[in-house]
Amino acid sequence: MSSKPAKVTLLDLQPEILTHILLYVPFTSVVNCKGVNRHLQCLISGSIELQYYIHLNIFGQRDNPLCGLPVSERLDQLLTRERRLEVFDFKFEKFIDVPVLAEYNQRRLSRGILSLSYPDGVFREMQVPSEVDQEVKWTEARAEHALAAAPMHIYEQDLRVLVVQRRTTYASGAQPRTIHEVQIHLNRSSTGEPHPDAQRAITFKTHEEFGEPRVSIGCAGGNLVLVLRDCVETHEPDDQVYVYGWKTGELKMRISAPFNSYRFPLFLTMHVFLLANAKTGELEYWRIPRILSESPSDQPFFILALPRLSSGKVFHEIFCRATPHLSYGPQNASNPFYTDPHHAIVVSDVVIQSADRAGDATHFMFFVHRSSLVGYLDIFSTFISPNKRPMPVPYDDWGPSACRWFDDSMDGHETWWLSGTFGQRYAPGIVGASPLILFNFNPIDVGKVLATKSHTPNVEMEDGGHQDTDGGYKDIEGDWFEDNGKQLQRYAEKGREVLSQLHGSSASRLLFDPSANESETGSSSSQPRSRTKVVTRALDPLDDPGRCFENTVYSALPYTVRSSQDSLCDFEDLFLQEEYILGTQTAGSWDLIKQVHVLHYG
Repeated sequence: MSSKPAKVTLLDLQPEILTHILLYVPFTSVVNCKGVNRHLQCLISGSIELQYYIHLNIFGQRDNPLCGLPVSERLDQLLTRERRLEVFDFKFEKFIDVPVLAEYNQRRLSRGILSLSYPDGVFREMQVPSEVDQEVKWTEARAEHALAAAPMHIYEQDLRVLVVQRRTTYASGAQPRTIHEVQIHLNRSSTGEPHPDAQRAITFKTHEEFGEPRVSIGCAGGNLVLVLRDCVETHEPDDQVYVYGWKTGELKMRISAPFNSYRFPLFLTMHVFLLANAKTGELEYWRIPRILSESPSDQPFFILALPRLSSGKVFHEIFCRATPHLSYGPQNASNPFYTDPHHAIVVSDVVIQSADRAGDATHFMFFVHRSSLVGYLDIFSTFISPNKRPMPVPYDDWGPSACRWFDDSMDGHETWWLSGTFGQRYAPGIVGASPLILFNFNPIDVGKVLATKSHTPNVEMEDGGHQDTDGGYKDIEGDWFEDNGKQLQRYAEKGREVLSQLHGSSASRLLFDPSANESETGSSSSQPRSRTKVVTRALDPLDDPGRCFENTVYSALPYTVRSSQDSLCDFEDLFLQEEYILGTQTAGSWDLIKQVHVLHYG
């Protein structure tokens, strides 16, 4: 009679095989495995590969498989970069003069390239330097006709999208007619030559009632979305939205909406984009057909409602922005990791005014994770309607737990620039010599600051969190926020699980120790330290002195705020990117840029 073979468990596997398996499970599960037994704890704490995997997820990064650096160097670069940004210890600073002082229409920073477009059809571009001694070159090109949008560079596909317009006036009849032809130029960012994947040019003509058309661009994968609107209110033509396959030149969708409905398209997935509708006060989800035989819909398939306005108030504009774009990814081997676009924060600027347009407009701002907006398609699946306009999900059902609203003081910072967002961080623009401010909506960063509060003298705390006397991390779920959505609950659990397992672990090297020496932190004594505040107010009421909203607007998304102890900048505009912060300084007028200031921490 043969005996039964002995059972082989997970722990019986060779360490190399077990490590390889753990790299394919959710990183929170890897962290939780440390508490199973001493064998797993030693394996995970001692594995550079697993530590790198955990910290990529903690900081919202993805590994670049094209990079040839050893994993130990990648981990060291990741931790060093994050520490530098936490304490504003920049690798170098560089001031760059703009070659021509002239008024410009638009500016954009994408794929490390700063683009300025001018009314005469000229655009100037500069690659932001990655080293202090790197030569800075401005390139200048002239479009055949006036620019309708600043160039957009798509990192993953070496693509530069440039929108120009040609205006033609016909003097026939009593009233002259003006036609605007919009041309989409698809070139390679690296060479400026036509992109080899673009099979044909994209052009279309506007209605003759357009006075001064403007185009906003969104791109993900092979899809290109353009929102065409008029900047003058003479005829108030309908907004037009065009969706193209940029490689084939195929028009996949065309959407019309009343004047001043839409401003910017925002991709949530490769085939779903969001349009904020100022006429209805709603966030509309639109689906792009995947195949030619699929008919495009003339209605959104899912809608989230914003808070209802008071009588006599209307939404004037709603801007939504999130960077990096979904197509963001590795292009070469120079960077060992890159920011995960799926968990990026979406920042929205909401402008409200009286229906009779009397008085000043009021600005509000709210933040929500892109992944939360995607997650609501599962949470509120019964609200999806593919064939007719769906019933909107009320704000009170989706918004309070996932959003964080600010009035026009932005937590005391009088600035409104959407360009200062990247990943889960937001840097408000600076007016006048001021400390540099960074908001971080990464829930793990919130947990980290709470866990290290007693060890860090420059940490303030607002409404929330229980703190042990020895500085240990304790259950903060109740005071962190009241969770009304499954997606945000997963964010809370992620932060709580990771911090409860990693706190106090010297092997993880996660927690910043302010008493560490210079070599451990990578900081320089000549650089200013930072002040840190964590905000975990549950169901925080929005300050609304002008009574713009019908009911009190609540929000609870936690965040941290870091500010430099000294004034670092005097910017008129500010951009936040993967490895640096870029500010612009002007010559007395907002649209006369004289100098660019690069603060590099990567």
